[in-house]
Amino acid sequence: MKNLIFGSGVSAYKDFEGLRNVCRTAVMNDILKFDTAPSYKSEEILSKALLEISKELGVSREKMYIQTKIDPIQMYDGRVVEYFKGKLKSMKLDYVDALLIHWPLKNYLERTWNEMQEIKRLGLTRKIGICNLRIDHLKSLEMNGLIPEILQIERHPLNTFQSEVDFCHAKNIEVQDYSPLCKMHPLLKDNENLNAIAEKLGKNVGQIILKWHIDTGATPIFTSKKNERIVQYSDIDDINLEQDDIEAIASLNMNHKLYLESLVCPGF
Repeated sequence: MKNLIFGSGVSAYKDFEGLRNVCRTAVMNDILKFDTAPSYKSEEILSKALLEISKELGVSREKMYIQTKIDPIQMYDGRVVEYFKGKLKSMKLDYVDALLIHWPLKNYLERTWNEMQEIKRLGLTRKIGICNLRIDHLKSLEMNGLIPEILQIERHPLNTFQSEVDFCHAKNIEVQDYSPLCKMHPLLKDNENLNAIAEKLGKNVGQIILKWHIDTGATPIFTSKKNERIVQYSDIDDINLEQDDIEAIASLNMNHKLYLESLVCPGF
C-alpha cells in the first residue's frame, strides 16, 4: 500500500459523483487510505463511494483505511460515544481505521479522549489520535499519560515541525501531514533547488515534495479534483532522494502556516 492518504477536505468534491470519480482513480492507483471529518461534509458520500468502489474493483473493506474525526461541536456536546455509533451507522461502516480529535480544545480534551478510548475498546476504531498539537502540548499531555497513536498536523517544506516529528518518532506516534504541498505556494513551485531536484529525477515538484514527506517519516494527506494529478502523485515510489536533497528541501522552512490554530482552538 502506498504511503499516501487521499483527503476529502475543504478543497475536495462535495458531490457524490465527483468524489467517487477521484476516489476510484486513487484506488486504481493503489492509494487505499482516505481522510474525512464532520466539518468537511464528506463523511457519508466518501464512505458510500468507497463501498461502491470496493465492490466494483474487488478491493475488500479490510484493505482500505478510512479515518474521520471528532470536531469541536461533538466535544462540546460531550456524548461522543453515542454520537460516533450514530455516525458509523450513517456511514454504513462497522468501524473506522482511525478516529482523531480535530481541534484539541483544552477544556474538553481529557473527557473526549476518555470517550475515544472507549470507542476503541468497543472495536469501533482501530487507532485514536489528535490533530493540530504543538511540541509543548505533546510534552504536557505525555506528563498526564495521554499519548496519541497518530498526530496529524499542517506540515510542508515551508513549515517542517521538526521538534514535533522528532518527538513522535521517539514515541512511536504516526505522523500525518495535511496541506503537504502548501497549496503549491510560489516559494515552493518556483524554488530553484526544488525544480532542479525534480528535473534531475524526471518528476514534478509536487511529486518531489510528497516523497520528501515520506522520506522524513510522515504520511502526506493530499487531495485533488484532477484524475491526472492523482495518477502523478501516486507515481513516486521510484523517487530516490539523496540526503542532500532532503536537507535542501527542509532548509526552506520559515514557519509559514496556512491555518492558524489560535483562530479555531484558542487557549491551548
